[in-house]
Amino acid sequence: MGYSAVVIFIFRIIPIAWISDERFLNSIISYYIVGALFMGLVFIKGFDSLEYFRLPDLNARSITAMTVAAAMVSPHFFGGQNEMKPWSVAIPGIVFLFGIGFGEEMFARGLCFGMLRKYGQRNAIIYSSVVFGFLHLNLYIGENWELWNAYDHVISSGVFGVIAAQMMIMTRSIWVAVIFHALTDWHIVFEKVFEEGGFDEYAPYALWENLVYPLSEFLIYGPVILFLARVNRGGWPRWIEKLAIRLKLVVPESAVS
Repeated sequence: MGYSAVVIFIFRIIPIAWISDERFLNSIISYYIVGALFMGLVFIKGFDSLEYFRLPDLNARSITAMTVAAAMVSPHFFGGQNEMKPWSVAIPGIVFLFGIGFGEEMFARGLCFGMLRKYGQRNAIIYSSVVFGFLHLNLYIGENWELWNAYDHVISSGVFGVIAAQMMIMTRSIWVAVIFHALTDWHIVFEKVFEEGGFDEYAPYALWENLVYPLSEFLIYGPVILFLARVNRGGWPRWIEKLAIRLKLVVPESAVS
C-alpha cells in the first residue's frame, strides 16, 4: 500500500512540474518514471518476478496465451469504435500507451506480484490484481469522484490484472503483459469521437444495477481466466485435444509411442 501511495503521488503531484501536457507529454514522463522506479526496485530487491524479465517462450502454452491476448485486443482494431489519428497525435499517443503498459505492469506484475510470490502463485495473482484494481481510484480523486464509475473501474481493472498475470506466467515474460496492457488501452488515444446524440454509453442508475453490472466482467472473462489457468496447469482441455486430433493438427501420444 505504501508503494501504491508513491505511485498516486507521482501521478497526482509531480506532473504539474513537467514541461507541458501537450501531446501526452506529462503523462509519458510520469509513466516511464514510475516504470523505471519499480523495475529498479525489482532488480535491487531480487523479487521472484525477475524470472519474467525475458523474451517470451515459444511453446504451446505461450502461444495459447498470446493467441487469447490477440483475440481480446482485436475488437479495438476491427470493432469500429476507434479511428486513426493524425501522426502528430498518433505517435506520441502510442508512446503514451506503451508508457501506461510499462509503468503499471512494472508496479502490479513486477513489484506487487514479485513481493507476494513467496505466499504462493495463486495468492500473488489475486492480491496483486486487487491492489492494481484499487490503484485506479486515483482517477476519481477530488472533483472527478463518482462512486459507481470508480467501482466499475476497480472491478474491471482487477479482472484485467488476473488475465495479465496469467499472460505473464504462461509466456514467462512480463513484456507480453506490457504489450497486452498497452493494446487494451488503445481506445484512450484512438477512440472515435461521436457527435452529440450519436453515441450514448449505457449507464445504470438503480442501486441493484449499479452493484451488479460491473460483476458481469467475471461472467465475460471468468471462462478466459479458467481456460488459461487450465492450460498453464496441465495442458489443453481434453475436448480441445480431441478436436486437434480429429483435425490432424497433432498426433496422438499412442501413435508416437
